[in-house]
Amino acid sequence: MITRAGYVFILLTTLIGFTSQANNPIKVANTHYTKTLLDVGKGQPSVSISDINSDGNADAIFTSYENGKASVFLGNKQGKMTLHGIFSAGTNPTDIAVYDFTNDGNDDIAIANHETSYITLLNGDGNGNFSPTPQSPLNIGATPHPHAVKLRDLDGDNKPELIIDSRDNLGLMILKGLANGTFSNEKHIIAMGGDPYRGFAINDINKDGALDLVTPNQRDIGIALSLHQSNMTFSLDTLTHADSPFTVELADLNADTHLDLIVLTNGNTVTVYSGNGQGQFNVKSKTTIPFYSGAKQVAIGDINGDKIDDALISNWSGEILIILGDDSAFLTATFTLEDIAKPWAVALSDLNRDGKSDMIIADGSSNLAAVYVSEKNNGHE
Repeated sequence: MITRAGYVFILLTTLIGFTSQANNPIKVANTHYTKTLLDVGKGQPSVSISDINSDGNADAIFTSYENGKASVFLGNKQGKMTLHGIFSAGTNPTDIAVYDFTNDGNDDIAIANHETSYITLLNGDGNGNFSPTPQSPLNIGATPHPHAVKLRDLDGDNKPELIIDSRDNLGLMILKGLANGTFSNEKHIIAMGGDPYRGFAINDINKDGALDLVTPNQRDIGIALSLHQSNMTFSLDTLTHADSPFTVELADLNADTHLDLIVLTNGNTVTVYSGNGQGQFNVKSKTTIPFYSGAKQVAIGDINGDKIDDALISNWSGEILIILGDDSAFLTATFTLEDIAKPWAVALSDLNRDGKSDMIIADGSSNLAAVYVSEKNNGHE
């Protein structure tokens, strides 16, 4: 049992029933899941979930680092994923962002290409097919190379900006979204106080209606609050975190309506800082959760259907960590997967529309991704 100021954190027993049989149910807390394995291409993958073909069902896009491809899987209302097509994702794709930046009603894709200086931009046709935009590949001149990419409307003009980590500038590089579905060649640098490398987060931390930025730096966390939304100026503060932050994410894990900060490190812990809704995070009441070294990515969703944010965290050591959010006690559990030796990319989404987030976990050392879909009305819950 782990405790901290006003909260009790109970370590659940290891989740049982994970097997290699594709249709054998497993159990997470009180919910039974069925596993399906997908071939998503070899190499450290990335994954994004969206309704690509606008049929009301969640679809998945995976990129494969080794073969430079994006695999599109279309989902049905039962949560089954079927391969629709494979498209070029450029050299060494490491991260993917989905947004309708061409404003035609169809999802488009931006992909960070590691060991290059460019971003791949793909236009979607609304049926699950993607092709390069006239601006792709977009040379952003990043040194040494881009790792992570996001598409969010930072300046409030209803057009998304292209946001990339920028190690040489110790911050984030912003390319303004334009009305014709392209991005400005003018670079707007947001200083974050360090090298963000991977896994930066974007959300409205202080509830002023403008998006804020959080980055994992070498020895601290950069927190940039929006000052003037229209011209994308930010006020920078830092949160000391000595254990080499690697990835950060924002979620309301304690159901107080304020975003909390989740920090993954290169060490043996995951840390949760409670937010106050004004842009600050409580260092004195931070929660430290023991975990294996090598945490990589975090996904946010509602695993147990209680309307409170939960987290799914991958680890190169082979472990998966679940944090179930609660207004009085976080529940955590770690487990391993027989088919996924090196968990890398993770996603949470309600694939079968039962009110609970289903889990996608992709392997960094093989071509497999495991999809765990909750069983509805099966008498186990």
